[in-house]
Amino acid sequence: MASPKVTIQIVTWNTLRFLPSCLNSIYQQTYKDFQILIIDSGSQDGTLQFLRANYPDIPVFQNHKNLGFAKANNQGIKLLNSPYVVLCNCDIVMEANWLENAVALAESQKFSNYGSFGGKLIKMRLSGELGDIEKTNLIDSCGLKVLRNRQVVEIGAGEDSSSYSEQKEVFGQSAALALYKREALMDSAIKIKGQEEAEFFDEDFFSYKEDVDLAWRMRLFGWNAVYDPKLVAYHARSASGSEMSSFKEIIKNKSKQSALAKFYSYRNHFLLLFKNEYRANIFKDFWPIFSYELKKFFYILFFDFKDIKAIGDALKLRSKMKKKSEFILSNSKADKDMINKWIS
Repeated sequence: MASPKVTIQIVTWNTLRFLPSCLNSIYQQTYKDFQILIIDSGSQDGTLQFLRANYPDIPVFQNHKNLGFAKANNQGIKLLNSPYVVLCNCDIVMEANWLENAVALAESQKFSNYGSFGGKLIKMRLSGELGDIEKTNLIDSCGLKVLRNRQVVEIGAGEDSSSYSEQKEVFGQSAALALYKREALMDSAIKIKGQEEAEFFDEDFFSYKEDVDLAWRMRLFGWNAVYDPKLVAYHARSASGSEMSSFKEIIKNKSKQSALAKFYSYRNHFLLLFKNEYRANIFKDFWPIFSYELKKFFYILFFDFKDIKAIGDALKLRSKMKKKSEFILSNSKADKDMINKWIS
């Protein structure tokens, strides 16, 4: 019997309250040639007991501690061998035709050089122990966009859900929910001397912005990304930044994040630029980048000082990022001008 065409991969870490609605939406998909794989990161909230009792047929790869979103997803990608991998956060609810539409795009000759496929994520709220859903009419994300100051934003965040009704190419996908071709993941993996295994997501990132890093690397390696409004799902993320957000709004969104999220988001932004950016493009946009980073630095200095250690942590990883950067840029199929056209 042939293996399913799609693996829907979910990383869990004390996220039991999201699982019932997420899994229910997956089993209601009109496209049926899929398997679910759950990678658990040492949950202590009854997640494993819930899965054993209610979904005994779903394979669970169990880690005994939280190794980070990046490593957990890498474990899953290496475990199975389906042509397509859907990365799905626990706090996602898909419309029933999401997977059918995504696979149709991926198998279209028009998108043969596209590696990732995403759609319209709409904000939702969950309440109660097992997550009662309350859908909104506000966009969470229609893909990723990189601004001149190198802030990475979610396209359409906070706008009315009727917006962005046309299919278009985007810089990359939010890994909250996206379909990836395995071929593209394998081709874009980081392979450096002294590293035991290739990395799809950079495990030094641990969590946060590893999807931006992957999107950037896939661009460099010649894989495009498309947004399609027919791929509709709902996401319970508390805050997301758009290109229309003022610096004050950005700070307000940051205040909603956990201490872990703020630390890794700040640190990983530096790693992202260390690894993937052409030096000429940094020089070209030096003043927007410098101004934005200076504002963030002074905010942290006066209002969130504990996160200042993220700078030191990033510097400690600088030599490792240099090795990864040398591998990435030496194998890149996109030159500085091709990347620069995606930065606006």
